[in-house]
Amino acid sequence: MTTRIGAHRSRARWALVAVLAAALGLLIWSLRAPRVPEPVQAARKAGAPEAPPPSARRAASVTAARTRAPAEDPDPAPVIDGVEVEKPEVCAGEENLITVRSHTTNGTDEYLHAVIGRHTGSRVPLRIWPDQDGSYEMPTISVFGRNNVVRQVEVPRYKVNDCKPERIVAVTQRLLPNTAAEYELTARVLDVGVKDDPHARPFKPASYAWVFDDGESESTRAPFVTHSYERRPQTTLVSEFLIRVEVRGEAGEKLTGRALLQIPNMAFQNLTERGIVTLMATPTPRFPRQDGDGVVRQAFRLWHHGDAPVRIDSVSAVRHYLSARDSSPREEVSLGLVEIPPGQGVDVEVSFDAVSEPDVFTITYFLEGETAEGGAARGTFSLMKPPPMPTRESSIPVTEPVLLAKIKRARELLAQEFVTDEDIWRLEREGKMADLDGSPPRAPEGDGSP
Repeated sequence: MTTRIGAHRSRARWALVAVLAAALGLLIWSLRAPRVPEPVQAARKAGAPEAPPPSARRAASVTAARTRAPAEDPDPAPVIDGVEVEKPEVCAGEENLITVRSHTTNGTDEYLHAVIGRHTGSRVPLRIWPDQDGSYEMPTISVFGRNNVVRQVEVPRYKVNDCKPERIVAVTQRLLPNTAAEYELTARVLDVGVKDDPHARPFKPASYAWVFDDGESESTRAPFVTHSYERRPQTTLVSEFLIRVEVRGEAGEKLTGRALLQIPNMAFQNLTERGIVTLMATPTPRFPRQDGDGVVRQAFRLWHHGDAPVRIDSVSAVRHYLSARDSSPREEVSLGLVEIPPGQGVDVEVSFDAVSEPDVFTITYFLEGETAEGGAARGTFSLMKPPPMPTRESSIPVTEPVLLAKIKRARELLAQEFVTDEDIWRLEREGKMADLDGSPPRAPEGDGSP
C-alpha cells in the first residue's frame, strides 16, 4: 500500500485559510466609522426628553466629527534626545544594541516609532558586516511622530574590528496563523569565526532560556518556543519587545542572542483616531473543527482592553459562499451576549451545519455595542469551514524515501492519521528527525535571519 499524505495541498489550503482570516480581520477597518467625540450628556438631565437610541447618537456624533475643522498646524518632527551605543567596538557581525531616545513637543509621544537601518524599533541589536576592503557605513536612524513626520540622525560611529565572533545566535520570529499576536520564536546557533577551523570544539546546545520583555520567561530544551503578546497594553501606536535567549551548551558554555519584535496596536488607533473600543476575539482551538456529524464548531473568547463592561447592542452575521461572488445579506443573530466584562472577557461558541449548507465557506460575525461612557464598541470574527481531509484521490503520493520516513515517524509520534508540513518542521526543530537524513534541524524562514 502506497503511503500518501495531503501535506502539500493541505498546507496550501491552510495558507489560503490564514490569508482569508487576515483579510476578514481587516474588514473591521473598512466598517469602522470616523472618530466619535464624547457623547453629549445634556439629554440625560432631569426633565430632558428621552435620549435617542445608541445608533442615532453615534450617527449624530459621526456627522459632527466630519464637519469638525482640521487642525491648523501640522505635527512638528520629533526631538531625538540621544542615541546609546552598547559597545565602543565589536567584531564584524557581533551584536551591538543601539537605543534611541526621543520625545515630541506637542504631547503625542504615544505615536513615536523608529527605524534603525533596515530594522524597525528603537532598540535594535545591530550587526555590521564590513566590505572586503574593511569599510562600512553607519546606518541612519529615522524617528517618526504622528502623521509620520520624521527626524533623522546617523548612528554614532563605533569601531568594527577585523575579527569575527566564534558563534552567533540568530533569533527569528513568526506570527502563528489565525492568531492576533502569538509568535513562534526560534534560536539558531551559527558558526562564524570557527567554521573554517577544523580543530574548533563543536557547540552542542542543551537548553534555551527565553526572556520575552513583557515580564515573562521560559526555558526549553528545543530551540524554539511560542509566546502570546495578545494581552499587551495597547496605549501606543506600536509595542516593542526586546527578546533575549541564552543558549547553554552541554559543556556549560553560554551564547546570547537578541531580537526586537515590534507589533502595531490597532486597538490604540481605533480608540484615539475613531473613538471606537475594539472588541477582540481569540479562537480556541486556533483552527475550527468539523465533527463526524458534519457540524463545524469553534469557541471564541471575546474581550477588550477597557476597564468597564461593554454592553452589546447587536450581533449580525454574513455568510460567504464558495460558488458565489456575492455574500448573503447581513442578518441579526443571537449569541446570548448582554455585555462583555473587562479582564478575561466571555466565551461564546458558534457553529453551522456543513451538510445542510455545503456551499458556505465562512460566516463572519459583527458585534456592535456601547461603553459605559457612551462610546462605540465594535468587533468582528469569523468561523471558517476547514478544508476536507486528504484522500487517495485528492492527495499526491510521496515516494521520496527521506520524506516518507519523516511522515511515518511524525504520524507515530503525534498519533495522528494525517500530518502536515508544519508538524514535520516542528519535530525537526525538536531534533526528532535528525537521524533520518543526518542534517541539523531546519526552521521555516522568518524575519531577522542573517
